Order: sequence, then C-alpha cells, then structure tokens
Amino acid sequence: MRRLLILALVPLSAAACGGSESKKAAAVSGQTTTVSEAQEGYVSAGNQVCIASDKRIFKIGRLTRDPKGWGRTAASARQALTEMKSVRPPEARADAFRQMLRYGNALALSIQEVHDALVKNDYDTASAAQLAAGQIQDRVHTAARAAGLTFCQQSLTNWPA
Repeated sequence: MRRLLILALVPLSAAACGGSESKKAAAVSGQTTTVSEAQEGYVSAGNQVCIASDKRIFKIGRLTRDPKGWGRTAASARQALTEMKSVRPPEARADAFRQMLRYGNALALSIQEVHDALVKNDYDTASAAQLAAGQIQDRVHTAARAAGLTFCQQSLTNWPA
C-alpha cells in the first residue's frame, strides 16, 4: 500500500517527455523560451515532485495495521500536493494537471481515512478506504499521463533498499 502515494503521487525519472518542436516563444519567469523548453521545464518540475514524494514514501516502509505509517503517508501526500501546486503546466496540459491535483487530493484524503479508521480499530472501514485509495491512485496515474508527467504515472517506490 505504500504505492498509494502518488503523487503521487507520484507523484519521476529525470527523463522528460518532449514537447512541441515549435520555435514559438513563450514568456516563462520573465525569460523568453521556446514552447518546447517550457514543456520540458514543466515535465521536469512535475516529475521532480513525484520523485521526492516517492522517496519519502519508500522511507516510510511497509504499511501495516499500525496507523503511524498511514499517518506519515497521508502527511507525505499532502506535502506532495503542496509542492505540485507550485508547478505551472502549459495551457494545453492545464486541465489534465488540475484533474490530477483533484485526484491527488482525494487520494490523500483516502489515505488519511485509512489512518483514522485504524486508530479506532475499525478494520472494515480501513479496508474499504484502502481499496478506494487504490482506485483513486489509478485515476491519478491516468491524469498524470494526460498531463504529460512521465514519472508520476508509474507505480511508485522503485528505489533500492
């Protein structure tokens, strides 16, 4: 279940999927860059958020019925969402990016629900919330693909022990 954090989630290999080869200029942070460079910067920034999130989740370790790990996972999900909100997608990817953030928020809430149910020893609710989180994670990955974020659409926690 440590794979649940998306974002994260997710939330990334340094390899970015390329953008348009257009030489049209776009203003980004006061500098003139090509559309392709702006797309690559967006993908790189988004993927870096997912890489950092994935590493945090990996450090938490295997999730069990102990609510502490779930609490740390929920906190990491919220942190990833905060970091991802500072990433600025190109206009063509903005809708998919916003949808990914909405699903990421729902995922963080589901993970928190698992934690809260485990604190109460309510294993049925915890199990249902865990199942829901897995389904939401699939939606996060689909939205990440549509948003062009290459690493954020992969299964997480691929780091060596």
